[in-house]
Amino acid sequence: MNEVIRRTGVCRSTIWRNRKDKSSDFPPCRRLSKGRIGWPDVRIDQWILSKPVRSSRGRRRRRLITGRW
Repeated sequence: MNEVIRRTGVCRSTIWRNRKDKSSDFPPCRRLSKGRIGWPDVRIDQWILSKPVRSSRGRRRRRLITGRW
């Protein structure tokens, strides 16, 4: 969870809310074991790229992924 928070910039409560909201475009999680969930890196990267990023001047630009965050 901490890695997803760090990479997406989305807080824990928002991730949990989006996880339960079927209309959300946030990637679904996978159960890893009892009490543990995770998200595939590819799905998180795709979600990040699908979101517009605003520059300091308010213009939209695309976020480039270059390796790990």
